Formats: sequence, C-alpha cells, structure tokens
Amino acid sequence: MMREDEISFTAKTDLLIAHYGESYLKSQKRERKEYSCSNKMRELARLLITYRASVNDNSIAFKDLLHPEKFEGVVSATRKLSGFDPINKTYEAPSTALHMGTSLKVVSDELIHLILKRSPGFICESPEKSLEWRKNVKNFKMLVGTRWNTEISSVANKDLNEKRWERPLLVPLIDDVKMFREKTLEFAKECQKHFLENTDTDDTYKLFVNCTLALLVLFNRRRIGDVQYLKIKDYLSERKTNFKDFESTLSEGEKILTKHYKRVLNGGKGSRAVVILVPEVLQDFLNLIIKKRDKYISADNKYIFAIPNSKIQWSQADVAIRYLTKKMKLKNPAAISSNRLRKHIATTMQILSMSQQDCKQFSKFMGHTEKTHEEFYELPVDIYQTAKVVKLLILMEEGIPTQHKGKSLSEIEINLNEYVDEMQPESSESAIQQEQTENHEGDENEKRRLNYLDTDEENNDVPSKKRPKTKKQAWSIEEIALIQKHFGNDMKKGRYPLSSEIKKFIASNHSKRSVLQIKAKMQHLMTKQKAN
Repeated sequence: MMREDEISFTAKTDLLIAHYGESYLKSQKRERKEYSCSNKMRELARLLITYRASVNDNSIAFKDLLHPEKFEGVVSATRKLSGFDPINKTYEAPSTALHMGTSLKVVSDELIHLILKRSPGFICESPEKSLEWRKNVKNFKMLVGTRWNTEISSVANKDLNEKRWERPLLVPLIDDVKMFREKTLEFAKECQKHFLENTDTDDTYKLFVNCTLALLVLFNRRRIGDVQYLKIKDYLSERKTNFKDFESTLSEGEKILTKHYKRVLNGGKGSRAVVILVPEVLQDFLNLIIKKRDKYISADNKYIFAIPNSKIQWSQADVAIRYLTKKMKLKNPAAISSNRLRKHIATTMQILSMSQQDCKQFSKFMGHTEKTHEEFYELPVDIYQTAKVVKLLILMEEGIPTQHKGKSLSEIEINLNEYVDEMQPESSESAIQQEQTENHEGDENEKRRLNYLDTDEENNDVPSKKRPKTKKQAWSIEEIALIQKHFGNDMKKGRYPLSSEIKKFIASNHSKRSVLQIKAKMQHLMTKQKAN
C-alpha cells in the first residue's frame, strides 16, 4: 500500500508505528481506510526520521521519543518537519503541525497498552521498570496535552487561517462548468456508440467510467469519496418511501422531478448515509457500465466505478476530473474540482432567500452540518458582500428610518449619489486646493471667498471634466458666521463633523450649499486659523 522508500521502510520496521497502524485498522470498517492508515504511519515515520537526523542517531525507535526529556526534541523535529519559519512564525505545512499532537497522544496510549500486555519488544525486566516506563509515557502525553498548543498548535492554527483568507477566491466559472459538462457528455456518448457497435476496448471502458463518475460528481456537487466508492448493490437497491401525505405537499413540477431522478443511498464520510441523485442520462450510462463490466472487471470487485488494469478497486474521481479538464480549453481548469464545486453551490445559495429548513435539508444532502456549511463552504463574495454591507453602514450613519422596518437589505433602496460625491477624495482635494488658490491670489474682501463648486443642482450629474463653466456663488458673511457658530468646536480640534450633522445644519438653515462645499469652506477656515 505504501511507496517503497525510506519513509515506508521506517514505518514498517518500527514496532510501535506498526502496532499503531494495526490498531487503527481495527477501529475502521471500510477497506479504503488502509490509505488513510498508510498516511498516518508515514507521517509518524517522517517525524522519527527527522528526529534521528537532528541527534545523528539512527538507532532511536519511536518508543524512545515518548519520554518527557525528549519532548523539546520532538517539538523541534515537528517544527522542522512542517517547515516552521521562526522569524515570520509561519509554517509550510501548518495542518501537519496541528494534528501531529493528536497522533502523539494516540501513540502514547498505544505504547502504554503494549507495555501492560508485555508484547514482544515492550517487555520490561521488572514491574518497577514497567511502572516507571508507563509513568514517563503518561508524563509525555501530559506535556503534549498541556504544552503542544503553546509550542505548536496556536501559531499553526493562526497561520492556517491566515493562509485560508489570503488565498484568492477560486470558484468555477459558469462557462467552464457548462463546457465541462457538455464535452464530458460528448466523450461519454462516443464511448456509448463504441459499445453499441461492439468496437469497445479497455481504454473505451475506462474513459466511459471516468466520464460518468465526473458527471455524477458535477451534478450532485458531492465529495469525491461519496460517489467513487458507490457499490453495485447500493445502486441497484430501491429505497423508496410510500408516504402519500408528503406527495401532496409537492408541486406538479416537483412530482415530475421525483420520477425522472433516481435517489441512491451510499456510505459517506464518517459512515453517514449520503444521497446521490442520478439523472436519466446517467442512469443509462450506469446501466451500460454494469452490463459491460464482466468483460473488463473481475467478479470480486463490487465497486461500480472500477476501471480495468488498476491496482485500486475504484476509479479516483479527482484524477478523472483533472484528466478530462486537460482535454478541454477551459478558462480556469484548476477551479473544476469536487471541493470547489461544493463551495460554488454553497456560495451561490447566499443569493437565494432560502428558509432555515431549506438550508438544513441542503446541508444534510451535502453531507455536513449547517455550521460546517457556513464556516467552510459558504465563501464571502466580495461584490455581494461589499454592496450589502456598505448599504447597511450608510443606513446606520443616518439611523434606520421607520419606513425600512421589517425589510431586507435587498428591498431597501437609498439615494447613494450624495454619498458617492462625498467619498471622492480627488474632488475634495481639488475643492480645497482651488479655494486656497483663490484666497492666495488675494481677494480684496477677505470675508467673501469664491468657491469653485457650482451650487446649481442641474450640473451635479455632469462629470467635472465636461462640466460647463458657470458663475461661482460667493460665500456671504452670514453663511461663514453660521458655519463658525455651529462647527466652531470641530474646527478648533481640526476635525470635520459627521455628514449627518452637516445635513441637519443645511436643512435647519435652508442652505443651498452641499455637504462637500461646506467641508471645503471649513477646510479653508481651519487653514486660515492655523496661519494666524
């Protein structure tokens, strides 16, 4: 099951790692867990190899590491193994650093079990030495439980989270998904034609199986393991309910859908039952696979997606999808994967007004909880998030009016023109610079300044570059006095009041000035105060 290299040799020859793998397999039911077991054993073997290299001693066994005095060495080896950068406090493989602590706890329990059983290779000379050995292992496990988070997990978890949100949002493009489906269907139908003409070969059968598997993953947006491990007996078995009361709650269109899509139950992650919905076209493909499989697949293979001349009993969906994407001219082929397709549909759900019950049923279908759906699959869409959140923040700045009570953000419409004007930094700076320039040129009347902004409301929608020249309205002594009276404290502190306060000032004094014009005048007055 393992690759033949130094890591596999170490894993197989170290007694404790071998016993750990044996115990792991005992706790699992499905045979495909052998691959997971292999990964865990190789991970421990890599830690042992790294530790041996650090102390320059190849005679050390893994059982020798589980001692309180070796804890610091194990921590250092784990950091080196996971690519820790002490300056930037980052990991190349933070997930490895995270779950190594859990593996060490399990291995410690396994070692105590072997010592108590006096298994070959773990027999002590006396009960006292056995007790002392078990005590050291327990103390090592206690150190892992109390110090691993401080030494390793805390920084590794933060680094993992940072890398997750720093990673660009990569979801499949609709055009790519459509092209992938259409091209894969074409490949499958070509293979189907070869079967009908009896010109099929091993390659034909393999391509047909991979196309069907990829299309089923694509349609259901399921994990690859939920689909690729489907067994023939599970596909052929009928598990239908006869609850007529539920049928009455469905619309006519929904009743038609239940007749054209086959519902298949399969064992998924954590031995949970997962649902696979099979369209009619894929039902035809699967029936043809079952019909022709005797020619290519041995009778003892019970998996429906088995491929010829393979050491593995099932086809690997991720490999099949990557192989098919290379045969197409997609804009972003890397985004076509099981995990990203699941995130794609979960993210798209944010646009729909789904009830809590709908979300619950959808999460069950996807094979995870609602919390997992929200935390790991429902990605924030920058455009959607920005538009909705900015609208809410603008409403909060003014206070949510009573007419918006009970409405969703999508139902609320607000006039954003004035907010957009206020958020134009270039325009604001131009206004200030223009006014300062005019004042610097020496207007004879210091109490009357010309403002570059035109108060004619008809010209507000005209871009600044194309705006026709208009007569500028001078500031009166009364206007300046009102600004100094209402906003004198703010100007003394060198700050601007809130836009909402300026709007109240405009409304109460029936001013024809805009918020931006008043801010520009305040800037000029504050500059003048500093100069004096």
